[in-house]
Amino acid sequence: MNLLSERFILDGCIFTEGDFKGYQKNNFKSGLNGFFLTIPYSGLGFRAAAMSIAKIYNLSDEDNQNLKIVKQYNELIQFAKHDNTSIILTFQDPAPIENSIELLRVFYELGVRVIQLTYNKANYLGTGATETIDRGLTDFGKRAILEMNRLGIIVDLSHCSYRTTMDAMKISKDPVIFSHANVKAITNNPRNKTDEELKILKDLGGVIGISPWGPICWKEEKKVQPTLEDYLDHIDYVVNLIGIDHVGFGSDNTIDYSPDIRGTLEQALLYPTVVGKYNKYVGTDPGVRHAIGFKGVQEINNVINGLLNRGYKEKDISKFLGKNFLRIIKKVWK
Repeated sequence: MNLLSERFILDGCIFTEGDFKGYQKNNFKSGLNGFFLTIPYSGLGFRAAAMSIAKIYNLSDEDNQNLKIVKQYNELIQFAKHDNTSIILTFQDPAPIENSIELLRVFYELGVRVIQLTYNKANYLGTGATETIDRGLTDFGKRAILEMNRLGIIVDLSHCSYRTTMDAMKISKDPVIFSHANVKAITNNPRNKTDEELKILKDLGGVIGISPWGPICWKEEKKVQPTLEDYLDHIDYVVNLIGIDHVGFGSDNTIDYSPDIRGTLEQALLYPTVVGKYNKYVGTDPGVRHAIGFKGVQEINNVINGLLNRGYKEKDISKFLGKNFLRIIKKVWK
Protein backbone atom coordinates (compact mmCIF):
# COMPACT_ATOMS: atom_id res chain seq x y z
CA MET A 1 0.00 0.00 0.00
CA ASN A 2 1.47 3.34 -1.00
CA LEU A 3 -0.19 5.25 1.79
CA LEU A 4 0.72 8.41 3.66
CA SER A 5 4.25 8.82 2.36
CA GLU A 6 4.95 11.59 4.84
CA ARG A 7 3.38 9.93 7.85
CA PHE A 8 5.01 10.01 11.28
CA ILE A 9 3.90 7.22 13.63
CA LEU A 10 4.05 8.18 17.30
CA ASP A 11 2.72 5.88 20.03
CA GLY A 12 1.53 7.82 23.07
CA CYS A 13 2.05 5.04 25.63
CA ILE A 14 4.62 2.25 25.79
CA PHE A 15 5.67 0.53 29.01
CA THR A 16 7.92 -2.39 29.90
CA GLU A 17 7.87 -5.49 32.06
CA GLY A 18 11.03 -4.68 34.02
CA ASP A 19 13.96 -2.84 32.44
CA PHE A 20 13.59 -1.52 28.91
CA LYS A 21 15.73 -3.73 26.67
CA GLY A 22 14.77 -2.53 23.21
CA TYR A 23 12.09 -4.11 21.10
CA GLN A 24 11.32 -6.78 18.56
CA LYS A 25 12.80 -5.81 15.21
CA ASN A 26 9.61 -6.56 13.32
CA ASN A 27 8.18 -3.42 14.90
CA PHE A 28 10.39 -1.55 12.44
CA LYS A 29 8.07 -2.86 9.74
CA SER A 30 5.26 -0.88 11.34
CA GLY A 31 7.08 2.35 10.52
CA LEU A 32 7.18 3.37 14.18
CA ASN A 33 9.03 6.70 14.43
CA GLY A 34 8.75 7.41 18.13
CA PHE A 35 7.02 6.53 21.37
CA PHE A 36 6.38 7.83 24.86
CA LEU A 37 8.29 5.37 27.07
CA THR A 38 7.10 4.95 30.65
CA ILE A 39 10.31 5.03 32.70
CA PRO A 40 10.58 1.66 34.48
CA TYR A 41 10.30 1.58 38.27
CA SER A 42 9.51 5.30 38.44
CA GLY A 43 6.76 4.56 40.96
CA LEU A 44 9.51 3.61 43.41
CA GLY A 45 10.91 7.12 43.62
CA PHE A 46 13.86 9.30 42.65
CA ARG A 47 16.74 6.83 42.78
CA ALA A 48 14.92 4.05 40.91
CA ALA A 49 13.81 6.48 38.18
CA ALA A 50 17.30 7.96 37.78
CA MET A 51 18.85 4.49 37.48
CA SER A 52 16.28 3.48 34.86
CA ILE A 53 16.96 6.61 32.83
CA ALA A 54 20.69 5.88 32.92
CA LYS A 55 20.07 2.34 31.63
CA ILE A 56 17.92 3.67 28.78
CA TYR A 57 20.68 6.09 27.78
CA ASN A 58 23.19 3.25 27.80
CA LEU A 59 20.90 1.19 25.59
CA SER A 60 20.39 4.06 23.15
CA ASP A 61 24.19 4.35 22.81
CA GLU A 62 24.28 0.92 21.14
CA ASP A 63 24.33 1.44 17.37
CA ASN A 64 22.45 -1.79 16.62
CA GLN A 65 19.40 -0.62 18.58
CA ASN A 66 18.48 2.31 16.28
CA LEU A 67 16.93 3.95 19.33
CA LYS A 68 17.59 7.55 20.36
CA ILE A 69 16.35 9.56 23.33
CA VAL A 70 14.95 12.87 22.11
CA LYS A 71 14.77 16.18 23.95
CA GLN A 72 13.87 18.54 21.11
CA TYR A 73 11.28 18.56 18.35
CA ASN A 74 13.89 18.82 15.60
CA GLU A 75 15.58 15.65 16.88
CA LEU A 76 12.37 13.70 16.33
CA ILE A 77 12.30 14.75 12.69
CA GLN A 78 16.01 14.20 12.06
CA PHE A 79 16.12 10.77 13.71
CA ALA A 80 13.17 9.61 11.61
CA LYS A 81 15.05 10.61 8.45
CA HIS A 82 17.94 8.37 9.53
CA ASP A 83 15.75 5.37 10.38
CA ASN A 84 16.13 5.81 14.11
CA THR A 85 13.19 5.41 16.47
CA SER A 86 12.80 8.16 19.06
CA ILE A 87 12.30 7.51 22.76
CA ILE A 88 10.37 10.18 24.65
CA LEU A 89 11.05 9.71 28.37
CA THR A 90 7.77 9.77 30.31
CA PHE A 91 6.57 9.50 33.89
CA GLN A 92 3.19 7.84 34.33
CA ASP A 93 3.73 8.11 38.07
CA PRO A 94 5.25 11.42 39.24
CA ALA A 95 6.56 9.85 42.47
CA PRO A 96 10.22 10.66 41.57
CA ILE A 97 9.65 14.41 41.91
CA GLU A 98 8.25 13.85 45.42
CA ASN A 99 7.13 17.24 46.79
CA SER A 100 9.92 19.24 45.16
CA ILE A 101 9.44 21.71 42.32
CA GLU A 102 13.22 21.71 41.91
CA LEU A 103 13.25 18.01 40.98
CA LEU A 104 11.17 18.84 37.92
CA ARG A 105 14.21 20.73 36.65
CA VAL A 106 16.48 17.79 37.44
CA PHE A 107 14.38 15.37 35.43
CA TYR A 108 13.96 17.87 32.62
CA GLU A 109 17.75 18.00 32.32
CA LEU A 110 17.80 14.18 32.28
CA GLY A 111 15.43 14.24 29.30
CA VAL A 112 11.96 13.69 30.76
CA ARG A 113 9.50 15.48 28.50
CA VAL A 114 6.08 14.11 29.53
CA ILE A 115 4.74 13.79 33.09
CA GLN A 116 1.37 12.34 34.06
CA LEU A 117 0.08 14.13 37.16
CA THR A 118 -1.41 11.08 38.90
CA TYR A 119 -1.50 7.33 38.44
CA ASN A 120 -5.03 6.41 39.58
CA LYS A 121 -4.44 7.24 43.26
CA ALA A 122 -4.01 10.59 45.01
CA ASN A 123 -0.52 12.06 45.41
CA TYR A 124 1.18 15.40 46.10
CA LEU A 125 -0.16 16.80 42.81
CA GLY A 126 -3.78 15.76 42.75
CA THR A 127 -6.44 13.06 42.81
CA GLY A 128 -6.31 9.96 40.64
CA ALA A 129 -9.13 8.41 38.67
CA THR A 130 -9.91 5.64 41.18
CA GLU A 131 -10.27 7.70 44.37
CA THR A 132 -13.76 7.67 45.86
CA ILE A 133 -13.46 11.34 46.94
CA ASP A 134 -12.32 13.67 44.18
CA ARG A 135 -10.42 16.60 45.70
CA GLY A 136 -8.95 17.75 42.40
CA LEU A 137 -5.59 19.41 41.96
CA THR A 138 -3.49 20.42 44.98
CA ASP A 139 -1.81 23.77 45.39
CA PHE A 140 1.50 22.02 44.79
CA GLY A 141 0.02 20.49 41.65
CA LYS A 142 -0.88 23.96 40.36
CA ARG A 143 2.70 25.15 40.95
CA ALA A 144 4.05 22.01 39.26
CA ILE A 145 1.95 22.56 36.13
CA LEU A 146 3.19 26.13 35.76
CA GLU A 147 6.78 24.94 36.18
CA MET A 148 6.22 22.20 33.60
CA ASN A 149 4.89 24.88 31.24
CA ARG A 150 7.98 26.99 31.88
CA LEU A 151 10.44 24.15 31.35
CA GLY A 152 8.68 22.59 28.37
CA ILE A 153 7.29 19.36 29.85
CA ILE A 154 3.96 18.08 28.49
CA VAL A 155 1.19 17.69 31.08
CA ASP A 156 -0.51 14.28 30.78
CA LEU A 157 -3.89 13.76 32.48
CA SER A 158 -4.67 10.18 31.41
CA HIS A 159 -5.07 8.67 34.89
CA CYS A 160 -6.39 11.79 36.63
CA SER A 161 -9.79 12.21 38.26
CA TYR A 162 -12.44 14.41 36.69
CA ARG A 163 -11.76 17.37 39.00
CA THR A 164 -7.99 17.08 38.68
CA THR A 165 -8.34 16.98 34.91
CA MET A 166 -10.62 20.01 34.85
CA ASP A 167 -8.46 21.94 37.33
CA ALA A 168 -5.29 21.16 35.37
CA MET A 169 -6.80 22.26 32.08
CA LYS A 170 -7.79 25.55 33.72
CA ILE A 171 -4.27 26.14 35.07
CA SER A 172 -2.07 25.00 32.17
CA LYS A 173 -0.93 27.67 29.75
CA ASP A 174 0.04 24.98 27.22
CA PRO A 175 -1.99 22.24 25.52
CA VAL A 176 -2.34 19.09 27.62
CA ILE A 177 -2.79 15.47 26.57
CA PHE A 178 -4.59 12.30 27.56
CA SER A 179 -1.86 10.06 26.17
CA HIS A 180 -3.85 6.84 26.62
CA ALA A 181 -7.54 7.09 27.47
CA ASN A 182 -10.90 6.54 25.83
CA VAL A 183 -14.48 7.75 25.75
CA LYS A 184 -16.59 7.42 28.90
CA ALA A 185 -19.83 7.58 26.90
CA ILE A 186 -18.88 4.28 25.20
CA THR A 187 -17.00 2.53 28.00
CA ASN A 188 -18.06 3.74 31.45
CA ASN A 189 -14.73 3.29 33.23
CA PRO A 190 -13.04 5.60 35.78
CA ARG A 191 -10.09 5.83 33.41
CA ASN A 192 -12.08 7.29 30.53
CA LYS A 193 -12.98 10.88 29.75
CA THR A 194 -16.34 12.64 29.66
CA ASP A 195 -17.59 14.75 26.78
CA GLU A 196 -17.01 17.85 28.91
CA GLU A 197 -13.35 16.98 29.46
CA LEU A 198 -12.89 16.26 25.77
CA LYS A 199 -14.44 19.56 24.71
CA ILE A 200 -12.12 21.54 26.98
CA LEU A 201 -9.18 19.48 25.72
CA LYS A 202 -10.09 20.75 22.25
CA ASP A 203 -10.31 24.34 23.46
CA LEU A 204 -6.72 24.01 24.75
CA GLY A 205 -5.55 22.47 21.49
CA GLY A 206 -4.78 19.14 23.18
CA VAL A 207 -4.84 15.52 22.02
CA ILE A 208 -6.25 12.25 23.34
CA GLY A 209 -4.44 9.03 22.45
CA ILE A 210 -7.11 6.37 21.96
CA SER A 211 -6.05 3.10 23.58
CA PRO A 212 -6.84 -0.52 22.64
CA TRP A 213 -6.36 -1.65 26.26
CA GLY A 214 -9.32 -3.92 26.94
CA PRO A 215 -10.83 -2.57 30.18
CA ILE A 216 -11.21 0.94 28.73
CA CYS A 217 -12.04 -0.09 25.16
CA TRP A 218 -14.60 -2.88 25.49
CA LYS A 219 -18.38 -2.65 25.28
CA GLU A 220 -19.26 -3.89 28.75
CA GLU A 221 -22.73 -5.03 27.76
CA LYS A 222 -21.20 -7.56 25.34
CA LYS A 223 -18.94 -9.03 28.07
CA VAL A 224 -16.31 -10.05 25.50
CA GLN A 225 -12.87 -8.90 24.40
CA PRO A 226 -13.07 -5.71 22.34
CA THR A 227 -12.52 -5.84 18.61
CA LEU A 228 -10.86 -3.50 16.18
CA GLU A 229 -14.33 -2.14 15.37
CA ASP A 230 -14.90 -1.29 19.02
CA TYR A 231 -11.60 0.57 19.02
CA LEU A 232 -12.53 2.46 15.86
CA ASP A 233 -15.84 3.44 17.47
CA HIS A 234 -13.90 5.34 20.14
CA ILE A 235 -11.94 7.17 17.43
CA ASP A 236 -15.13 8.03 15.56
CA TYR A 237 -16.76 9.38 18.70
CA VAL A 238 -13.86 11.72 19.49
CA VAL A 239 -13.59 12.91 15.89
CA ASN A 240 -17.31 13.61 15.71
CA LEU A 241 -17.25 15.42 19.05
CA ILE A 242 -14.07 17.53 18.87
CA GLY A 243 -12.48 16.93 15.47
CA ILE A 244 -9.67 14.98 13.82
CA ASP A 245 -7.02 17.45 15.05
CA HIS A 246 -7.33 16.19 18.61
CA VAL A 247 -6.94 12.43 18.37
CA GLY A 248 -3.94 10.09 18.28
CA PHE A 249 -3.18 6.67 19.71
CA GLY A 250 -1.54 5.28 22.83
CA SER A 251 -1.33 1.51 22.68
CA ASP A 252 -0.67 1.10 26.43
CA ASN A 253 1.32 -2.02 25.71
CA THR A 254 4.87 -3.28 25.46
CA ILE A 255 6.84 -3.36 22.21
CA ASP A 256 9.03 -6.31 23.13
CA TYR A 257 6.08 -8.72 23.47
CA SER A 258 6.61 -9.13 27.22
CA PRO A 259 3.23 -10.25 28.65
CA ASP A 260 2.87 -7.78 31.58
CA ILE A 261 1.79 -10.53 33.96
CA ARG A 262 2.97 -8.58 36.99
CA GLY A 263 1.15 -5.44 35.90
CA THR A 264 -2.09 -7.32 35.31
CA LEU A 265 -1.96 -8.77 38.82
CA GLU A 266 -1.18 -5.37 40.35
CA GLN A 267 -4.08 -3.76 38.50
CA ALA A 268 -6.48 -6.44 39.79
CA LEU A 269 -5.32 -5.91 43.37
CA LEU A 270 -5.04 -2.11 43.43
CA TYR A 271 -7.62 -0.87 40.93
CA PRO A 272 -10.67 -3.19 40.87
CA THR A 273 -12.97 -0.38 39.69
CA VAL A 274 -10.88 -0.17 36.51
CA VAL A 275 -10.32 -3.85 35.70
CA GLY A 276 -12.64 -5.90 37.91
CA LYS A 277 -15.53 -6.49 35.50
CA TYR A 278 -13.21 -7.02 32.55
CA ASN A 279 -11.18 -9.59 34.46
CA LYS A 280 -14.38 -11.39 35.47
CA TYR A 281 -15.98 -11.62 32.04
CA VAL A 282 -13.02 -11.58 29.65
CA GLY A 283 -10.04 -12.71 31.71
CA THR A 284 -6.47 -11.85 32.62
CA ASP A 285 -4.64 -13.86 29.99
CA PRO A 286 -2.19 -11.60 28.10
CA GLY A 287 -3.90 -12.54 24.84
CA VAL A 288 -7.17 -10.87 25.80
CA ARG A 289 -5.88 -7.64 27.34
CA HIS A 290 -6.16 -5.54 24.17
CA ALA A 291 -8.53 -5.21 21.24
CA ILE A 292 -8.53 -8.05 18.73
CA GLY A 293 -6.68 -6.77 15.69
CA PHE A 294 -4.86 -3.94 17.44
CA LYS A 295 -2.76 -5.04 20.37
CA GLY A 296 -0.03 -2.54 19.57
CA VAL A 297 1.88 -0.63 16.95
CA GLN A 298 2.95 -3.79 15.15
CA GLU A 299 -0.69 -4.02 13.99
CA ILE A 300 -1.11 -0.35 13.09
CA ASN A 301 -1.93 -1.19 9.47
CA ASN A 302 -5.13 -2.85 10.67
CA VAL A 303 -6.18 0.50 12.14
CA ILE A 304 -5.19 2.36 8.98
CA ASN A 305 -7.27 0.01 6.84
CA GLY A 306 -10.17 0.25 9.28
CA LEU A 307 -10.14 4.04 9.11
CA LEU A 308 -9.98 3.96 5.31
CA ASN A 309 -12.99 1.65 5.28
CA ARG A 310 -14.85 4.17 7.44
CA GLY A 311 -14.17 6.94 4.97
CA TYR A 312 -11.23 8.74 6.56
CA LYS A 313 -8.90 10.60 4.19
CA GLU A 314 -5.16 9.97 4.13
CA LYS A 315 -4.36 13.41 5.55
CA ASP A 316 -6.69 12.76 8.49
CA ILE A 317 -5.21 9.33 9.18
CA SER A 318 -1.78 10.94 9.16
CA LYS A 319 -2.91 13.29 11.94
CA PHE A 320 -4.13 10.35 14.00
CA LEU A 321 -0.92 8.36 13.48
CA GLY A 322 1.31 11.01 14.98
CA LYS A 323 1.09 14.48 13.51
CA ASN A 324 -1.32 15.68 16.18
CA PHE A 325 1.07 14.61 18.94
CA LEU A 326 3.91 16.20 16.96
CA ARG A 327 2.01 19.48 16.99
CA ILE A 328 1.81 19.39 20.79
CA ILE A 329 5.50 18.54 21.09
CA LYS A 330 6.52 21.36 18.79
CA LYS A 331 4.45 23.85 20.76
CA VAL A 332 5.33 22.76 24.31
CA TRP A 333 8.94 21.60 24.24
CA LYS A 334 11.58 24.24 24.77
